[in-house]
Amino acid sequence: MKLKYKILMAIIAVSIGLCLMIYQSYALWVVTLSGQENIVEVGCFNIEFIENTSSIALSNSYPVSDEKGMSGEAYSFTITNKCTVDSAYQVTLNTLNANTMGDDKVKYVIYKDGESKPSVGSLVNSAPINADKGNITVTDLKESYIIASGELKGAAEENGTGESHTYNVYLWIDESAGNEVENTRFEASINIVNASTKIQPTAAETIEALAEANPEQLAYDETSDNNLRYIGANPNNYVSFNNELWRIIGVFNNIDNGSGTKETRLKIIRNEAINEQKAWDTAGTNDWSRASLQEELNTSYLNSIQSPYKEMIGSTIWNLGGLSSSSSDSNYYGTATSSTWYSYERGTTVYDGSSIAWTGSIGIMYASDYGYATSGGSTIDRATCLTTELYSWGNIEECKENSWLYTGKTAQRFLDVDSSNNNYVFVLPVSGTIGRSNVTLVNSEVSPALYLSSNVKITGGEGSESNPFTLSL
Repeated sequence: MKLKYKILMAIIAVSIGLCLMIYQSYALWVVTLSGQENIVEVGCFNIEFIENTSSIALSNSYPVSDEKGMSGEAYSFTITNKCTVDSAYQVTLNTLNANTMGDDKVKYVIYKDGESKPSVGSLVNSAPINADKGNITVTDLKESYIIASGELKGAAEENGTGESHTYNVYLWIDESAGNEVENTRFEASINIVNASTKIQPTAAETIEALAEANPEQLAYDETSDNNLRYIGANPNNYVSFNNELWRIIGVFNNIDNGSGTKETRLKIIRNEAINEQKAWDTAGTNDWSRASLQEELNTSYLNSIQSPYKEMIGSTIWNLGGLSSSSSDSNYYGTATSSTWYSYERGTTVYDGSSIAWTGSIGIMYASDYGYATSGGSTIDRATCLTTELYSWGNIEECKENSWLYTGKTAQRFLDVDSSNNNYVFVLPVSGTIGRSNVTLVNSEVSPALYLSSNVKITGGEGSESNPFTLSL
């Protein structure tokens, strides 16, 4: 087994007065030994660094706007794990003491392929400081900034190829810089610093790993997305979030983060409703994109969530399709099973002019969440409950009582809308039979729901009410 570090350094220099850009690029070994290969016999550990473009180029040699700074071709590089050992890495931007232009005058953007390009840049000196500079063998190093980080899974077998990430980088002089940057110089290097690691599974992966051993608490919904749901009257799906008890609805696949990237993410809901009952929309329409409840949840309520929990919330496209309250319509809610609700929630059937989707952070549960949370009972099993219309569940104790999302205390709000009447939405009454409610009525509890970011991890706990799961980024 061999350990090999390969790090590429890119040098950028700019002289403002001459409008001249100078570029150099060369390979640099972190471990320097005699011999041609510079290899240490301590195990396989090799991150391969490949440039996809010829240089990092400042878009202009004078201060420009973010839009202008990100025009043109980015500097692109790919890193690949060439060993069977998983690896964590950091991308660092390193500045030199010889620079006469301050780190606070230069902006950067870095993003991976598959991610949307940010619309604004960040000042170099605003990036987190790399406290461990021992692996940054840069002559005359001034400061090392961490501008990206991630994990690369190892190859399945020796001499194979593991996971790869491709990054794109832009650097430019901030438009707020004044005459003080004339005839100054800025040099920096981009380095990859990596360390062998066992990659901690994401929260979604942790819950998925529990499914086989806990079929009485976790079941796949067999929809087109094949989400994994917590089921039963009181499963061990408690999680500590915002120093409160929340519960995991399940692991959801193909969740769009708003930029076109589909992810697998945990969906959670607050265990207790917020302090008072709320109207769905005080203005009287069932368009969630402009509903008063949506606006409150995503402003004052979202702002009340403490750090680091607020940073764990992922932006999400929430589907807003609905069913009809008219029995003459093909999508009449009275005949809809859990799978029917799920399908129409993700459809385009809404009241004329209403939105079919909304991108944001905080929502509420769907009717299908209530349906798929049942485990059924001893005489009416889960499969039978799932093929029975939710409208009838009020008369089927084993279906509703074995869905942990049913409280039987007060009516609960759904995100689902009446596509035939824009004054109405669907609710879960005390009876357990899905019903309709005027959007202006203040007669139902509100339990905020959200999708955690895909990189959130479960770091402790057992999922019980007394020992809930704990989370970290």
